[in-house]
Amino acid sequence: MNSGLKSYILPTLLALLLHGAVVVLTASTWFESSSDRHRIVPQHIKAELVDLRAQTKSKQKAEQDAKRKTDAKKRADAKKRANKKKADTKKKADKKKVDAKRKAAQRKKVEQQRAADAKRKKAAKQKADAERLALAKKKTEQKKAEQKRQTDAKRKAEQAELERQQEQREQQERELAEQLLRQQQAQVEAEQAWVAQAEQLVASAVDVIRAGVQSQWRIPPSARNGMVVGVRIRLLPTGEVDDANVTQASGDEAFDRSAVNAVLKAERFPELQGIDPVVFDRYLRQVVLEFRPEDLRR
Repeated sequence: MNSGLKSYILPTLLALLLHGAVVVLTASTWFESSSDRHRIVPQHIKAELVDLRAQTKSKQKAEQDAKRKTDAKKRADAKKRANKKKADTKKKADKKKVDAKRKAAQRKKVEQQRAADAKRKKAAKQKADAERLALAKKKTEQKKAEQKRQTDAKRKAEQAELERQQEQREQQERELAEQLLRQQQAQVEAEQAWVAQAEQLVASAVDVIRAGVQSQWRIPPSARNGMVVGVRIRLLPTGEVDDANVTQASGDEAFDRSAVNAVLKAERFPELQGIDPVVFDRYLRQVVLEFRPEDLRR
């Protein structure tokens, strides 16, 4: 655009100069003609002026033609340059479009390749994850199965041990029961033997006590057959009489008192010293005897 303007400056200046020169010449002629209106001008001067004007017009026309040609050439050159610039611009634009398409195709290809790689990597990762999960699941199942097997084996072993211990306890209980039964039987037998022996000793001791009391008993005249007096005799391990009292009265006070006095007079039964202390404490610490008048009259 600037080059086009510059191309019109020079012709414009030339045209202005020519028009200025024409105006100056015309003005000088006009002033001369007005001042010397009545003066006779020679004919050759007029012809010369006419020729100058023709030359000026011819020159102006030549300049105008040259200017037109120059302007036309400038316009043609400007148009040519504009067309060339337009063509270059279009070429550059086409080249940019081609480059853009090529780059877009390359980017698309790269993106497709990246997408394919990402998809392949994702598939590979998913496959690896699936295989890892499957392996982990398999290991977990194997571990659970092993733990279950160990637990079952441990439970069976514990159950077997419990059954063995239970059987052992039952066997021990049976043996202990049998032992206790034998001990009880032996104890019962021993107790029975002891009781039998104690009963014999007690019977003998009672006979001794009865005989000793009867030896000291003096029946009062008021005594009658059928009377019975019960006397509790408290003895010491040495065989000595500690105390005596009536537990069952006969109804005859003299008869009852005579029995108690007989016991107190007996004082001591030496035969009781050798008796087992247990037997003595159980059976002879206190002895209740019944006395009848007819026992002394036999």
